[in-house]
Amino acid sequence: MFEKIKIIKKHKPWHKTGAGGFTLLEVLFVIIILALSTVTIFSLFNLTLKMTWENKARIGATQLANKKLEITKNLPYDEVGTVGGIVSGSIPETEIIVLNNIDYTVYTNVTYADDPFDGTFESDPVDSLTNDYKKVLVEVSWHSNFSTSPIKFYTNIAPRGVESNLGGGTLVITVFDANGLPVDAADIHIYNDTVIPLVNTNVKTNAQGYLIEPGVLVADNSYEITVSKAGYSIAQTYDTTEDLPTPDKPHLTVFEGQTTSASFSIDRTADMSIQVMDINDLPLGNVTLHIQGAKRMGLDGAGEPIYKYDEDQTADAGGIIDLNNMEWDDYSITIDETGGYNINETDPLTPVALMPLDDVQVNVKLEPASDHSLLAIVKDINDQPIDAASVQVTNMTGYDETILTGTAGQAFFPNLSGVTTTVTVIKSGYEDYGNSFSIWGYVYEPVIMIIP
Repeated sequence: MFEKIKIIKKHKPWHKTGAGGFTLLEVLFVIIILALSTVTIFSLFNLTLKMTWENKARIGATQLANKKLEITKNLPYDEVGTVGGIVSGSIPETEIIVLNNIDYTVYTNVTYADDPFDGTFESDPVDSLTNDYKKVLVEVSWHSNFSTSPIKFYTNIAPRGVESNLGGGTLVITVFDANGLPVDAADIHIYNDTVIPLVNTNVKTNAQGYLIEPGVLVADNSYEITVSKAGYSIAQTYDTTEDLPTPDKPHLTVFEGQTTSASFSIDRTADMSIQVMDINDLPLGNVTLHIQGAKRMGLDGAGEPIYKYDEDQTADAGGIIDLNNMEWDDYSITIDETGGYNINETDPLTPVALMPLDDVQVNVKLEPASDHSLLAIVKDINDQPIDAASVQVTNMTGYDETILTGTAGQAFFPNLSGVTTTVTVIKSGYEDYGNSFSIWGYVYEPVIMIIP
């Protein structure tokens, strides 16, 4: 008989290949290279499409600007101006025009130019005719994937004959920041409904923070000025009213043949976050603080100052008050005595100096205003505050008070006596809670409500 021979084949390890094959690592490497190449090519293709669209949009904007300038040049000189502008005319100040399925904003501004060739309103002698010619700006903007900068075209339009005296005065507005440096491209809104035609125009400061407008119609205390810029605070003039009889910066007056100058200060805004706590560093929700800046609008009828920022702010459930886009100023923080708390300390000290672009964290620690008080905090078993729970506090002296919790689940009872006190909490959907204990000083009572 023949003996059976068992042949055992040895398999090569999985990561090896025969001649002419590829390892798994090599295949993975090729796949990664192909994937990266595909993503790169797609990104370049997408970028090319965006650049093509951008060039198309810019060409369209140039066409619109040139068309607007040609229309303006063909108008009679007296009609070269904007509706509601200082230089009044028939041209809309702002238009939305759709061209090639692209929405364009076309802004036109016309101002008188006071050419230094024959003197200006500042020269000696003063040039009495400050309306030498008209300067026209056409600005076309659109939603861009690369830049928000609009294209700008300028042209000068001179009268056909000798310049005439149109009357009016010159308005000079200066805008500077917190450091006294000029703010360029600040938005200035000028409104006056006491003149004919009505003035309602938007203009910008130059690189030196100036706006010079010759030929402004004469008017008494009626040119309303508002100065702003994206990301900046706002400055303005104020009307004289019964509530503000003495504004620090009233609406402007323009006199015949004279210059009216006004300065405004704006700067980038800041943020301030206030954490309200008790003396045990426990966050206090639904507590109201009063925040007041130092900058004024003017005086009231009793000669008392009226402040630009003067508001009550209430902490959220976590004891946080977030104040965003605040003007740089010195802010005082106080609390109403009727709330049952006094301020124990603030960090940093008040008034809090808030500078442009600051992001300041302020910690405010409160202490009870009375000798004996109780803070009840009502939560569920998951440590979440319970809103609108009825908290009743009674004691042997006849005290009986009921307070509904707010979003922080808190109820504060000041002006208690140092005696045995009973706390009862009722909330629909939960078992009633009750506890009695002696009150002495400031007492914190945690209340856990249980679902039956």
